[in-house]
Parts: sequence; structure tokens; C-alpha cells
Amino acid sequence: MAWPQKNRGFTLIELLVVVAIIASLVALLLPSLSKARNQARGTACAAQLHNLGQGMIMYAHDNSDRMIPGRMPKVDSDNWRVGIIGGVKYRPTFLAMMGAQVGLVPFDDPQASKNDIDRDGETGDRQNYSGSVYVCPQVADWTDERNGAYGYNYQFLGNSRLTDSADVTSFKNWPVKLNAVRSPSACVAIADCMGTAASFKPLYRKSYNNNSRDKDRFGNEGFNLDPPKVDATNGEMAGFTSSPQVRTALDERHNNRGNALWVDGHTSTETLKSLGYQLNEDETVGLNGNNRKWNINQKDEAWVQGE
Repeated sequence: MAWPQKNRGFTLIELLVVVAIIASLVALLLPSLSKARNQARGTACAAQLHNLGQGMIMYAHDNSDRMIPGRMPKVDSDNWRVGIIGGVKYRPTFLAMMGAQVGLVPFDDPQASKNDIDRDGETGDRQNYSGSVYVCPQVADWTDERNGAYGYNYQFLGNSRLTDSADVTSFKNWPVKLNAVRSPSACVAIADCMGTAASFKPLYRKSYNNNSRDKDRFGNEGFNLDPPKVDATNGEMAGFTSSPQVRTALDERHNNRGNALWVDGHTSTETLKSLGYQLNEDETVGLNGNNRKWNINQKDEAWVQGE
């Protein structure tokens, strides 16, 4: 005679052991998943830079070999204006201008005056990019045209700030001819930028804020990418006239690396060190790095006006 088998369930101890094993596996997998997700975003970011880079080259071809300016200078509430896709824009950055060259819409409601308000409530000089291609996927909320994710090697390729506010064409270092770049494949054009937070210790760098002008925040004045070596007396920086002076630098936001677009249009992943930046003992980015990959003459020299 066969006796019926009793159904035996899991004991509490056994359940706890299973839960602990699952938790351990998740803990092991999460860093790998996070790294893979970050890597995918880095790949998407590089692809975006490559596409925008075509616009940079097309701009030069369409404008007598001139490299694109970093941003048109501020003269008054209506100038400079530039025609882009969708209308006339007040002081567009290099990103908006070169993106327009390849048909990538930068703003869904471009404003022609500094004081005009767009449909999102932003003023004409601080609009948010509406196209995702203008924003690094790793920092998707960095949409402000001033506090942007991508910075330009403006000092050497297109410093369109004015030397004399009374002379609207007294650009500091623009136009720069594309054929003046000695080795386009070895000269940085654009890269992931952390903004002026580079001048502060990592622990004191604050999170991004769209319309902020706080020097210690990530992204502040991110559209200006300063090279490694800066002459603090006669040179130029994103925050050259501020007190204290502050500078921008590459942002290693993709698994401790950053994406860079070179003048010839190719992209690569780089570190602060590989691009020539010098870190101080407190991990702030110093001013005495190496400019060979930034200077159009491949010289380790800072840009100084008039030279």
C-alpha cells in the first residue's frame, strides 16, 4: 500500500538564502549594466558629434574656407543675428550654425532679439536646444545653449569675442581659415565639456542648472572649451574677466573618457591627460597643460591676442 506524499514547501531559511543569492547576483550585474548603458550613450554621443562635424566642414566650404565662430558677439539686444533653419536667431552658438548646415533643427522657435521670449518661456539669448542631436545623451538635461554639453576650441578656431565693443567686427581671433590648420586630424575642434566646474575641486562641483551662471556648476559656459594651456595674463578663458578666473575643460563623462571631434571630422574617446590637460594636486584643472592638440600650428603655446 502506497502512502500519499506530503507537499513539502520552502522553509523561511531557504527563502532567505535564495533572496540573498539573487541580491548578490543583481549587485554583481548592476555595475556591468550601468557601464554598458554608459558605453551605449558614449557611442551615440560620438555619432552625433560626427554628424555635426559634417556641418562644420560644410560651413567652411560655404564661407570662403572660414572656420565656424564660437558664438556671435553681443553688441546690443538685436545683434548679432544669423539666419538658421526656422528663422533668424540672436547670437547662435557654433553648434546651431553648423547643425543648420546639415539640416538639423536647433530650435523650434528661434528668437531674433535678446529680450524676445520663445514658446518655452526662454529669452532669445538663453534658448534651449529642441533637437536631441545637440545634447549629449549622458547629460540629456544640459539643453541650454550657453550651458551646453559640447564645447568648441574657440580660442584657436573662432574666438569671435570683440576687442573693442564700439567696433562690431573687431573679433579677437576670427575668421580662422580651415587651410591654416596645419594638421586637421590632430587638432581638436569640439568635445564633451564640463564647463567652469573644472576650476573647482571635484567634491565642490555642483550639479547642472539650466539657466545658472554659477561658476562651480557643471555645464556653466560649457559651449566654450578652453585648451589645456592658458595665459592667465594676456590670454583668454571662459571666465577670463571673472574673479576668480575660471576655465573649462574636457568632461570624462563616458566611463572616465570624453568624446572629441577633430577638425577633419573624425571622432575619438579621450581623457584629460591624453588631450594635454594638467591636473593640480587638488584635482582642479590647471592652466599649464600642453596645447599641441589644440593649437592650429601644433605648437605647445597658449593663444595670446595679437600673436
